Amino acid sequence: MFCVVLPILCHRLHYSIYYSQTLHMGGTDPFAYAMKVNDERKHLAQATPLSQPTWPSHILHDADAKAKLAIGIVTVNRQVYIREGSLYHPGYILQSVAAILRENPPKKTPLVVCDVDLDPPSHSDAIFLSTIVPVRSKYLEETIAPPSEMTDVFKKEKEDYIYCLKQVLSFKSEFILMLQDDALATPGALDILNHIIHTKIEKKYQGFELIDNNYTKTFFKLFTPTYMQNDFHTTKPRRIFVHLLELVGIGIIGGTLATLLYSLLRKISRSYVTIYVFFLGSVVCCGLAAWAVSRVHLMEWRRISKYFYIMFQADGCCMPAILYSRDTAMDFLKYLETRRNSSIPIDLEMDELVEAHGYERFAVEPNLFSHIGMYSSIQSKINREFQHGFV
Repeated sequence: MFCVVLPILCHRLHYSIYYSQTLHMGGTDPFAYAMKVNDERKHLAQATPLSQPTWPSHILHDADAKAKLAIGIVTVNRQVYIREGSLYHPGYILQSVAAILRENPPKKTPLVVCDVDLDPPSHSDAIFLSTIVPVRSKYLEETIAPPSEMTDVFKKEKEDYIYCLKQVLSFKSEFILMLQDDALATPGALDILNHIIHTKIEKKYQGFELIDNNYTKTFFKLFTPTYMQNDFHTTKPRRIFVHLLELVGIGIIGGTLATLLYSLLRKISRSYVTIYVFFLGSVVCCGLAAWAVSRVHLMEWRRISKYFYIMFQADGCCMPAILYSRDTAMDFLKYLETRRNSSIPIDLEMDELVEAHGYERFAVEPNLFSHIGMYSSIQSKINREFQHGFV
């Protein structure tokens, strides 16, 4: 199994110990492969539903109407010079908006795209989207003048987030979903999110009964970098314990099934000692096989149903997709406004709020959003270290 079956099944799974970049990408350069995948997603987004001439019926444009969930997407113009010297246009915001529209949620959902580029007319994707969904350009408004020089990118990031958070809060929804323009919704993400809000945030199961829950002062991360979801790659003791239990559980279930199969196939009676030794060996082998495949890939089975999604205490880092209750969003907004002159990234600002003011963070797993932004608008460079994460 370890020398034949698993290598065949897992050579395309990046976090598996059997992963082979050559077999996965066919010898293609990882950067070129990632660009190819991105271009395919971009073409799909432009083909449908962004090609539809009419306004999507499930997008609500009335700021006075209350809704359960409102969505804000922060975007800037991303263009990068690639190694051949040509200008590459990744079109992340097109993909992000198309993925949201493709969800077609059953209830009307307010959506606003916040164009925070210093040169709004240059952001062609935002201009195109303005004919489909509400787009608000920060530096086109008369009351906001673009800074002549923006030397601190983290301060600008903070100001932009504050601006967009205010725009989304104007919809008076109960929950706020804040996305970066390179956060791509997985199929069924909004339906699953509504289920999580109803059964894990507003209420929770006690036995088979739903009772009121109290998740005040809490942030919910809908994307965690996949390398942080891997076995034991966390600083949270509870998560380490849960990861260990998952491995042991897989080992016990696999060992039990293997032992039952062994007993049925070997009709000759065996001693309890033989069966016990076989069971222990099977538990160890199944646990090692699960570790070899990696937790990141094994979690994918949970996507079978929205009832299998779980919430853990979240690690710090990264804010492509965050869900807030309205009160928490307003608290975070007030906190950010007191930290305007701080030069630290916004995710570290959230860490500070969590550690110093009694807030909590939870992560939904598997991820409801993927991070497709290989080109960083903050660092103005291509993130080659984790190219596999953008495929």
